[in-house]
Amino acid sequence: MSDQSLPSPEEAMRQFEQIRADAEATKRRHEELSAEYGLGSVEAYSEDGTVGVRLDAQGRVDKVVIDEMGMRHRQALGYIVKAVAEEAMAMHAVKAAEMAQALLGDKIDVQGIVSRYMPDEVRQRARGNLGYRD
Repeated sequence: MSDQSLPSPEEAMRQFEQIRADAEATKRRHEELSAEYGLGSVEAYSEDGTVGVRLDAQGRVDKVVIDEMGMRHRQALGYIVKAVAEEAMAMHAVKAAEMAQALLGDKIDVQGIVSRYMPDEVRQRARGNLGYRD
């Protein structure tokens, strides 16, 4: 390896400082977008409101609530909880994708990726549940 391929210590330090500054700017932007998009917990409920699922900011199930009327759906209760959890996951994915798109700009088409892997009706319902307007 020749000495010509290595940057000078001053150039290496300048590059390092630029990387650090870029990382700090990205972190600040992420914090701003997290506050703006509210990527905290999301909650979804069954159509009749008897079953609810809350996901934490990382998209993990944080809480499942089944009221007394919901318990009357004994045979279908597992399916109802699963459907509500999937709804909450879709809502979380939509929020996270919109935040990531805002953070990355046009570098990566995050919305396109979500559109490719999430059925349109699920994505539109999740956006509606979040109060987003098209």
